[in-house]
Amino acid sequence: MAVISFHSLEDRIVKHSFAGLQGLCTCPPDFPECRCAPEKLVRVLTRSPIRPTDREVRSNPRSRSARLRVVERSGGG
Repeated sequence: MAVISFHSLEDRIVKHSFAGLQGLCTCPPDFPECRCAPEKLVRVLTRSPIRPTDREVRSNPRSRSARLRVVERSGGG
C-alpha cells in the first residue's frame, strides 16, 4: 500500500498507523510489560517519506509538500 500525504498532520496519522500495523508496541513506557499484544501485519518499505525531486517541483510546484510512504503486507496476516 502506498499513501501520499500533503500535510504534516496527515503524514503523522499515516506514520502512526503504519507503525501500529507493523506490530510495534503501543503501551505507555511506564508499563512493566507489554499488554497490547502487537501483531505484525505489514513491513514498512520506506523508513522516511519519499519527497519529490527539485526537478519534479520545478515542473509541478504543487508537488512540493507531497510525502510518500509505502508498506508491504506480511505473509502472516
